[in-house]
Amino acid sequence: LDIAEFEEYQTHIIDHLIESKLIHWDIEIRVLASKSLSCISKLNPSYCEMRVLPALLEHCFSDDLVVRHGSLLGCAEMVLAFGELDLFRSNDFVRDSVKLSIADLVPSIEKARLYRGRGGEIMRGAACRMIECIALASIFLTVKQQVRLLDSLDACLVHPNESIQKSAATALNALLTHYFPVSSNGPSARLQNRVVDKYISAVRTDDNPAATRGFSLALGALPAKLLAPSGEVLNSVLTCLSEASRKEALVGGVSDAETRRNSIVSLVNICKTVGIGTARASKGDSFPIYPLTTTQTKFVFETLLAAMDDYNTDRRGDVGSWSRIVAMNGLETLAYLAIGATYARSHRDEDAYTLSQKTDLGNIDLIDMPLLPDCRSSAKEKPNDVRLYFDEKTCHAIFSALLKQLGEKLDAVRSEAGGCLERLLTCDSPRLPFVPNREVLVESLAVERPKNWSNPAHTFPLLMSAINIDEFLEPILSGVVISVGGLTESVSKSSSAALF
Repeated sequence: LDIAEFEEYQTHIIDHLIESKLIHWDIEIRVLASKSLSCISKLNPSYCEMRVLPALLEHCFSDDLVVRHGSLLGCAEMVLAFGELDLFRSNDFVRDSVKLSIADLVPSIEKARLYRGRGGEIMRGAACRMIECIALASIFLTVKQQVRLLDSLDACLVHPNESIQKSAATALNALLTHYFPVSSNGPSARLQNRVVDKYISAVRTDDNPAATRGFSLALGALPAKLLAPSGEVLNSVLTCLSEASRKEALVGGVSDAETRRNSIVSLVNICKTVGIGTARASKGDSFPIYPLTTTQTKFVFETLLAAMDDYNTDRRGDVGSWSRIVAMNGLETLAYLAIGATYARSHRDEDAYTLSQKTDLGNIDLIDMPLLPDCRSSAKEKPNDVRLYFDEKTCHAIFSALLKQLGEKLDAVRSEAGGCLERLLTCDSPRLPFVPNREVLVESLAVERPKNWSNPAHTFPLLMSAINIDEFLEPILSGVVISVGGLTESVSKSSSAALF
C-alpha cells in the first residue's frame, strides 16, 4: 500500500491484482487480493471506476468459476471502498449504468443459475458479501430491489453450509440497517410480518435443521428498529430463542446442537443490540427502542445458565459443549451489560429523587427525562437498591457454572471457562460486585499469573484449592467428578490426583 501511493505504480499494481491475484487458484489469495484492491482503489478511484469496475462486473458471469468468484469479490470490495469515499452520492462520478449493474448484479447471477453445480457455495458466500457492501455503501435501491436482495439472503440462510449462513446473517444486518426505513410509529405490519414474524415461525415450526439454524442466527442479526419497536415484539423474539436453546428442544423430532448454539449466540447479540434498562431513540429514526426490562434480563440470564447444563451427545461427541462455550461468553457479556445498566439506573434514580425534593413531580412529565417508564411511580422514594439487573443470586449462579466448567473433561471448555473467570475477576470497568470470597478465589485460581487453562496438570490443582469456599464446593466437585471418569488419560490422571 505504501508503494501504491506513488502514482507511477498505482495502475500497474491494480492491473496485477485484477489479472493475476483475483483469479488465483487459491481462494484465500482471491479474498486477500479483493481486500487489497479495496484499499488501493481509494488512491485512484477514477481509474477504477472507468476501467476496473466495469471489467469486473462483466467477468462475474465468466464460465470459469475462479474468474467469476474473484471478480465478484473484487466488485464487492471496490463498491465498499467507493462507499467509504462517498462517491455514490456524487451524481457525476459513478455512471448511472454502473450503479444499475451493481444493484442488479446478485439477481442477475441468480438468474444465470451460477449457484448451481461445482463452486456454487463459494459464489453464494461472495454474493452475500456483495449485498453487504452494497448496503454499507448506501447505493440507491428501489423498494423492489431491496426486497429482492432480502429474498436472496433468506435463501442463503437456509443453506446447510454454516459459513454461508454466517455470511448471510452479516449481510442481513447491513441490508436491514441501511434500507427498509420505519416510520415514527415503528416498522409497518408488512415489514414486521416479512422479517421478524417469518423468522420466529421458522425457528419454532420448521422441520429442516438448516432453516432453524439459519433463522435463529438471523434473529440475532436484526437491527434494533425491528427487534424492539415494542416490548411485546422483543419478548416474542427472546421467548422463541430461549425455547430453541433448551437442551430438550427438537427440530423435526431430532435434537440439533447447531440450532441451540445459534439461538444462544443470538440472544447475547440481541442484548448488545437493544441494551438494558434505558429507552433510546433508534439511530436515524424518531421512535424509541425498547431495551430489556428487569424481567427480560433475568429471563436471559436463566436461559444462559440453563444452557450450561447441555450435555447432549451424538456421533460427533459432546456437542452440548458448543452451547456451553457460547453460554459462558454470553454470561460474561450480559454481566457487564447488567452491571452497567444497574449503576446507570441508580444514578438516574438519585437525580430523580433529588429533583423530587425540590419540585412537585406531578407537574413534570418524566417521560421526557432520562428515566425508565417505571421511574414515575418510584421517583419520590430515595433509591437504595443497586441490584435491579444484577444481584448476589445471579453472581453466585454465574461463578458456580463457570467453576463447574473449569473442571470439565474437554480442553476447549476448560480454556473458555478459565478465560471468563479471569476476565470477570480482574475487570475494573465495570468491577463485578457480589463475588463470594473474591480475594480467596483470586488467590486460589492465581488469576494474576498467565497460564494455560486447557492444561489439566495446571488447572485441576488450582481448581481444588478453591474448594474450601463453601459456596462453590458442589459445582467444583460436580465438574471434577466428570473429568475423573473421562476417557482422556491426562485429564483423568490430573483430576484424580487433584481430587484424592
